[in-house]
Amino acid sequence: MLTRPQGANPPAIRSRTRDLTAAILTGYWFEALCHRDAYDGPPELLYRVMLDAPADAVRLIRLQIRTTHPFALTPAEVERALAWADGDGRIQALAALHRGEPAGFSIVLRDGTRPEWRVRPVRHLSLTAPHRAAR
Repeated sequence: MLTRPQGANPPAIRSRTRDLTAAILTGYWFEALCHRDAYDGPPELLYRVMLDAPADAVRLIRLQIRTTHPFALTPAEVERALAWADGDGRIQALAALHRGEPAGFSIVLRDGTRPEWRVRPVRHLSLTAPHRAAR
């Protein structure tokens, strides 16, 4: 058994931790993927981000659908994509996300490539430092 010599105290350790506030929040995990071939390996990840609200996720899908080059789509796919972005598709996706269910959309380009957008609700830990008053 080890004992400390009489009168010897361990050096003081300064705490460098900050007071953090922890919260478990619901966020929306957004992924944009691209399937090159139905028999190819896993899809290529184009973009991913955590969003705070279902409306932000649906807005991002709509934006990316609208910025897809129209010459890459057949007229039928252009019509289907715009119908989703401006109509029932976005409303149904928003409702699903509010219910805690995943949502998504995909289109097929003329060359067979299939861009896909996926959003799913996730619970995540958020740590925030308190704001300190300026001295």
